[in-house]
Amino acid sequence: MLGHLTKRRWHVVILALLTLAMVLPGLASLPVIDRDEARFAQASVQMADTNDLLNIRLQDEARNKKPAAAYWAQTAMIKAFVHDGQNRIWVQRLPSVVAALLTILALYWGGLRMVGRKAALIGCALLATSLIFVFEGHIAKTDALLCAATTVMFASLGRLRNAEGQREVWAFWVALGLSIMIKGPVGPLLAVLSLGSLWAWDRTLSWARPLVNWGAIIVFILFWLPWGVAMYVVTDGAFYIESLGKDFGGKVISGQENHGAPPGSHTLIIWATLWPASLFLLPSLAYAIRAIRSGDENPIVRSIKLILCWSLPFWILIEIMPTKLPHYGLPVFPALCLLMGTGISAMSQIKGFAKTRFAGGFFFILSSAIVLSGLLFLQTRYGDAEHAVASYIICGAAGMSAIIAGFALWGHKIHVSLGAALLSSILAMTGAYGYILPNLTAFKTSERLAAELERFAPNIESGAIHSPHFTEPSLIYHVGTHINLKAGKVDISPGRAVILNALHKDAEALNQDLTRAAHAQGQCLERSNSIKGFNYSKGVPLDMVILKAAPCAASRQKEQN
Repeated sequence: MLGHLTKRRWHVVILALLTLAMVLPGLASLPVIDRDEARFAQASVQMADTNDLLNIRLQDEARNKKPAAAYWAQTAMIKAFVHDGQNRIWVQRLPSVVAALLTILALYWGGLRMVGRKAALIGCALLATSLIFVFEGHIAKTDALLCAATTVMFASLGRLRNAEGQREVWAFWVALGLSIMIKGPVGPLLAVLSLGSLWAWDRTLSWARPLVNWGAIIVFILFWLPWGVAMYVVTDGAFYIESLGKDFGGKVISGQENHGAPPGSHTLIIWATLWPASLFLLPSLAYAIRAIRSGDENPIVRSIKLILCWSLPFWILIEIMPTKLPHYGLPVFPALCLLMGTGISAMSQIKGFAKTRFAGGFFFILSSAIVLSGLLFLQTRYGDAEHAVASYIICGAAGMSAIIAGFALWGHKIHVSLGAALLSSILAMTGAYGYILPNLTAFKTSERLAAELERFAPNIESGAIHSPHFTEPSLIYHVGTHINLKAGKVDISPGRAVILNALHKDAEALNQDLTRAAHAQGQCLERSNSIKGFNYSKGVPLDMVILKAAPCAASRQKEQN
């Protein structure tokens, strides 16, 4: 017993270190990502500035899309770590780091009772190194937090299904309440689909009767009801019209914000989003089917049923929804990784699954080539040449490990395949976030513009800066809340600055208008250094310049220098 306890503690330490090793590199150096992260981060900055925890705003616009928990978490981090008024994105990414760590520990906690220590350890390691999990653990928005809440729910149900007690009941209801405060109906929907599917399969939910605990249910209600009532009063019901009607409802019935895709898209991209764990997905599903068909009713089979009922109905739902984004499948990835941990443990001891092992290895090598080629493309196209050699070494080493993992699976060398797959991801992810992505200077347009403004126009406040061509929310975050990003009349009077994209179709005409306006005031138009970049949200190149009015003699002197 003491030996088992010691092993569990070591597993917890190993998983915690692995998770932090995956999500900490690049946390401060990765640029603010347009548009969702930048919107969350800026709205949280404004919440911290105003101390208004109910009205969520992006500049002057109400942002009634998601509940408040993610904003509150980021605001708390700002209050705790920022004391000089300077925005630091790593501070606002800390809640996602904590959520990633909680997800892994909760999955291990549930997996211990569901599938055993070894399978739980493997499943957690696969999740901690998976592509979309690592990405969401790096950025300041809701999805890592939602994944933590839903994983606690899943782990609680898994333990409860295998005869655990009141601790799991309370953990489930608290996590369900938090999930509502993080992303509204997603958590409850996942729970209802899962429990409903299990009832249809087993024709009983007797194991779930302890969930009818009125104390825990009251605590669950208290997590969200006071805030819900307050939001209804403060916004006169507008929050629910926007969040449930337009945001959530819009995604269910139409391809919102140009993110539409046909059914099957999530299944197609899972080879990348769940990479490298996707290597073991097909043979593990084959193992799950064999285990269920065996007719046994042991803890592992009961757990496999829960995993399938947790994952498949939700997966069908997001496949049917017209709006599709790569992270939509994240809430069920922990369950799938636990299934793969179970499958790997079984395959290391029994032969078989040759066809699914071959298919899994083939798709894994193909997806590895796509993922790593994508990194090299970004480096070549948008990075500096001086960083190219190191990037090729990183991706080359990760690629070799991926090839070994695929071939080892074909040869039924399961542990070699697992180790090589994990190594491939560790090399690729730590290299990408710690080195490759932070050095893509073309993607740092907002940061570079803010630095150039500090040099070129240090005394101009953000409210006197107008950027009619480049309107990404990351510019608000870096320059200041009151920067004007709206189209309309541009003022170049002294004490003001204008940011233009020289490649925009209206740039030349606007430049001439500003020149004439400056001359009419007895001033000349002064130009900053050019900042070339790329707006990945719109897919267009940028050639940015800052303009301000200045006395003509001073402007000529600067031009001569």
